[in-house]
Amino acid sequence: MKKKMVKEDCATYEALAEVENIVVKPVVQDMYNLVGSRFNKDIEDGYYYVAGSVKDWYYEWDFKEFNPNIYSHGFHQYPAKFIPQLARKILRVFTDENSVVLDNFSGSGTTIIECMLLNRKKALGIELNPFANFMSKVKTTPIKSNILKENFSKIIELYSNPDYKHKIHDFYNIDFWFKKDTIKELSKLRTAIYDLGDVKVTDFFLLCLSDVIRKVSFTNHGGFKLHRAKNKINGDFNPDVIGDFEKVCNKNIKLMAQFYELVKDSKTKVEIINGDSRLEHKIPKNSVDFILTSPPYGDSRTTVAYGQFSRLSWQWISDETDIFSLDDNLLGGKNKINLEHEILNNSPMLKEQLELVRTICSNRAKDVLSFYIDLNLTLLQAYKYLKKDRYFVLVSGNRTVKNIFLRTDLIISELAGAMGFTTEKILYRNIINKRMPAKNSPTNEVGVYGDTMLKENIIFLRKL
Repeated sequence: MKKKMVKEDCATYEALAEVENIVVKPVVQDMYNLVGSRFNKDIEDGYYYVAGSVKDWYYEWDFKEFNPNIYSHGFHQYPAKFIPQLARKILRVFTDENSVVLDNFSGSGTTIIECMLLNRKKALGIELNPFANFMSKVKTTPIKSNILKENFSKIIELYSNPDYKHKIHDFYNIDFWFKKDTIKELSKLRTAIYDLGDVKVTDFFLLCLSDVIRKVSFTNHGGFKLHRAKNKINGDFNPDVIGDFEKVCNKNIKLMAQFYELVKDSKTKVEIINGDSRLEHKIPKNSVDFILTSPPYGDSRTTVAYGQFSRLSWQWISDETDIFSLDDNLLGGKNKINLEHEILNNSPMLKEQLELVRTICSNRAKDVLSFYIDLNLTLLQAYKYLKKDRYFVLVSGNRTVKNIFLRTDLIISELAGAMGFTTEKILYRNIINKRMPAKNSPTNEVGVYGDTMLKENIIFLRKL
């Protein structure tokens, strides 16, 4: 295969050495010129980046001095969460108040929240994780702070009443993850929250409770997969359930007060679809003005296990059991595929890199190919929804499998090109504010670890 030097703009680091001898489709339009034609000096509050010029906008992507946990974004942690400053910056250039915006991996709702704050016409989200959708619903539902304060006082009053009758919550293996006293305290709080009556208020405090659940469990917080921490099991672990709950509630009520003031007059129509972005949903074809998303970097077994992260919280919030099979149903969750799949005809880069992985381990090659087959299906659906000549921006990451550095950015570019997108530009950012596990297992061998990815790609696609 004939290879050429890629012409790429590097927002925060010199990447030419890294991408040497990699093929990418020619850039049709220069992103700098595009931004220049749409750039304006919008007034922002101190939480967001203010670009003084097009050049400033073009080269600043790290936002290392900025707090991502602002407004309702800060209600609850979530793996590899899309930071609001990045979403805001892109949305300001590519959308206006008449725009219909889609995030087809909406996660905990960053893009949707920013659309509300910017008063966009409509914000659509597609997400398969029911717990993430619950989070998005809470985070996009403005409630007056005085109502929340009144109901918080009711919860504490009920909790503090020694005669308050409450049901001890139970689910499979609950004793494995929580001390008996912790289960009693969480159950009492849960009952008090459900006794509030108002669904929106109840959901707000259930999300607060969820943030406490991981803290007071035996969970190891070094990653997002469910493991017990040995020091919690063997050591003197005495979680302060009510103390942690009060801290979280006070924090979230303050954040809600700020959020409410900014969105109380917002006319943004929010629609969160609990579904699979690989499948077609009731979104009219050619109806979306802009798509902004951050898809998973790889299959859940070897990257971020969203289902495992969400499981304990969801078992306290809901009686549904679909969370147990979530990781198997996410991108690349099932690898019973043919290694000669037709998708390889659309991406020379994928074909070449898959063969390298395959020579080391055919089963891991199936994991890799399965992920890209699924990712390609989501690109196809996005193409259907998007209007002609409009943009689809993906924030992704290149991962390492069996010590092979997979160029997801260029694979996406090639796959998208085969269906009618053109790659306008690929920019890069250092990962500063995303909460990621410190180590991963690039070889998928027990006890063998490597550093997680430290950079992300920002891929600008345009529908022809």
